[in-house]
Amino acid sequence: MEAWFEAATAGSDSGAVARAVTWESTPLGPPATWPPSLRTAVNLCFSTRFPVMIAWGDELTMIYNDGYLPMLGTEKHPAAMGAPAKEVWGEIWDDIEPSFRQVLTTGVATWVVDQPLLMDRSGFTEETAFSYSYSPLLDDLGHVRGVLDIATETTDRVVAARRLSTLTTMATALAATLGGPDDQVHAALRALGASPDVAYAAVHLREDDDLRLVGSTGTPRREIPGPQLAAVADGRGALTVGTTVATALTDARDAEASGVIVLEAAPGRPFDDANREFLHLVAAAVGSALTATIRRMRELDEVSTVSRALQEAMLPSPRDLTGAVVRYRPADGRLTVGGDWFDVVELPGGRRGLVVGDCVGHGLAAAAVMGQLRSAARALLLEHGGPAATLSGLDRYARTLAGAEFTTVFVGVLDEAAGTFTHAAAGHLPPVLVTATGAEWVLGGRGTPLGLDGGERVDATAAVTTGDLLLLYTDGLVERRGTGLRTDLARLREHAPVLRDTGLDDAVDGLLDHLLTGDVRDDVVVLLCRVG
Repeated sequence: MEAWFEAATAGSDSGAVARAVTWESTPLGPPATWPPSLRTAVNLCFSTRFPVMIAWGDELTMIYNDGYLPMLGTEKHPAAMGAPAKEVWGEIWDDIEPSFRQVLTTGVATWVVDQPLLMDRSGFTEETAFSYSYSPLLDDLGHVRGVLDIATETTDRVVAARRLSTLTTMATALAATLGGPDDQVHAALRALGASPDVAYAAVHLREDDDLRLVGSTGTPRREIPGPQLAAVADGRGALTVGTTVATALTDARDAEASGVIVLEAAPGRPFDDANREFLHLVAAAVGSALTATIRRMRELDEVSTVSRALQEAMLPSPRDLTGAVVRYRPADGRLTVGGDWFDVVELPGGRRGLVVGDCVGHGLAAAAVMGQLRSAARALLLEHGGPAATLSGLDRYARTLAGAEFTTVFVGVLDEAAGTFTHAAAGHLPPVLVTATGAEWVLGGRGTPLGLDGGERVDATAAVTTGDLLLLYTDGLVERRGTGLRTDLARLREHAPVLRDTGLDDAVDGLLDHLLTGDVRDDVVVLLCRVG
């Protein structure tokens, strides 16, 4: 062995392999015959820790250093030492051969950043990325005889950046989804379906005592049986089977998991610690978003339960009404009550009291005030039997009740035997009386909202006959952004005659469909009563 070659290759694993090669059987021949330019390149190659590969001669015979070894994977080394580059890198030759040709024919170096390459270097087709430069190596006459490859593998950085992008995209989609858990699952699966790092993803959520498959993306190479998934959920843990990970969807605040996510790594990358960490981060992000949504829905269910109890305590059941129908729609869709109210009170002599009111504000605070005013109105109407006297009593009560100021109320007493509808209003919009000949406003008995010094309350009376309809409502039915109240009320009066053509339920539902268009941000009460 030539002394120069011994010295150049000493002290490195790849150098020991190079010394063991029978160079006489390669196109390069024995090192003693190598030209000075090649010897210089070899000395450079083995003296640096940067990854360097030399491809020399017509066959582009390879020589490389320790820094280059990881690029060869577990199966190409040591056979690659002294072998033609085309044979060593056959699976990517179509990708890299043009760069070799450019350097050999023009003498111009190449530069490639994050070049994606599908290599078979460790027993499987592996996705990789490299930044490298091919530079010309000249012989003693100045002709290009070889290529110097200085390369850096950037696979880990490229894949890490891509995985971070997947996590960011998925987290953004989860945060932007306004629906329930199923909607969030589908948003997450769309993001994962676009990821080259996830071959398969599926989400199972708890439903009663079982797990329900909400959705999936991709095709699994192996299925995890249902009992094993249930065990993962019950144990709030994780299970790894091959390259598939099943993880409970939960966080520290939950006593039980909301479900299980199954993730299978894409086959293009080794199933290493980084790959497993990525899948666990996906599971954690999905679990955190879903459990937060499910927890919020449980809290809303509790609020709805409370609000339903409030409604039962504060308002009569619409199902208990005779000859009248009611529709109640709170502005806060999470609740079943709001600041508006209605009441139908059976009075002595076969008379019937009809009450509709509207407190300032929405939500539970307004509902609490509403409940107290509604109870007071019922008691006063039963005691005094007259609309004006009822409103006068409500005035006094409202001055002692925080939040009751400026409440509007309409109180009417229907006496079918006498054919009269006696009424008084505290700042409330006028009802509509629908007769056989058309629709007209029920006017008179007008006064200021509750709690104001608006003078004495007075009654007014309208004549009614069998078959007439009385329509009471709150302003949420008619007021719309961008139009005046006069226009809004005109729409109501124009539609009112149609209410006589069908049953009360269909009439009210049709009225709501006609008027509740666009963005309705107020409580709505509609009370429709038929005379006779």
